[in-house]
Formats: sequence, structure tokens, C-alpha cells
Amino acid sequence: MTEVVLLGVIVALISLIAFMDWNNRKERKSLLNAIKSKDVQDMVNLELADKTKIDLPTEPQPDIVPTETLTDQEYEDLITGNGK
Repeated sequence: MTEVVLLGVIVALISLIAFMDWNNRKERKSLLNAIKSKDVQDMVNLELADKTKIDLPTEPQPDIVPTETLTDQEYEDLITGNGK
């Protein structure tokens, strides 16, 4: 019985530490934005920039062809522009 209680206390403490760390990072980022900004609009712009997520394409470009897999004729067509 005491093992279960101790396990519950340990899980609760780990959860509390994780929440405090997350909250501390969030407050630190907000404080740094406030220090960097010159006025309120700057601060809003910095917070908006922090929330903006940029998705970069992970797939390779379709026009890039490895030259090791090409025959001599395909290579010549791609170089001269006759292949497309």
C-alpha cells in the first residue's frame, strides 16, 4: 500500500516539476520579447513571430535528377533542354 502512495507522490512531483519548467520557459520567452521590444506593437509582432510556424517542403524537387542513373542520351537531352 505504501509503495502505491509513494509512486503516486513521485508521479505528482515529476508532473509538478515538468509544469513549472514549461511555465518558466513560456514566461522567460515573454520577458525577452518585452525587453527586446520598443513599444507594445513591437511586442505583439514578436509574439506573433514566435507563434508562426513555417512548413518547409521535405520532398526533393522534381526537376533534380541524379546523373548517375542517366544514360548518355538522357543526360545530353537534359543538358540541351530537349528532355522537357
